[in-house]
Amino acid sequence: MPQSQDLVVGEAVYYARERAVGLIYTTYERGRHERPGVQLLLSDGRDLSGFSAEEADQFLQPLGDTGLRYEFANVGQLARDYQRGVFGQAFHNARVLLLARELASSSTR
Repeated sequence: MPQSQDLVVGEAVYYARERAVGLIYTTYERGRHERPGVQLLLSDGRDLSGFSAEEADQFLQPLGDTGLRYEFANVGQLARDYQRGVFGQAFHNARVLLLARELASSSTR
């Protein structure tokens, strides 16, 4: 079982269920003594919304920091920012991180 960790804004993840890379665009508090949840934007523009920390541990494979610094305001702004290309470089970096991981794992087989 993968080790649990708190994901942060700008981090790339691989979501195997959709076979897609995504970006953490915001985190949210869940309660006292609970790890924060995350909200995920896929590279095709779909907002998958919230994953609890436990769901993130189970379904999201962290890839690394993309350099994205984003201040989430609301879903309308998120959609507009996606359309304007705000996340373009971060998604490119996410795909490079995924490719690097795949190449590293294939060379150790």
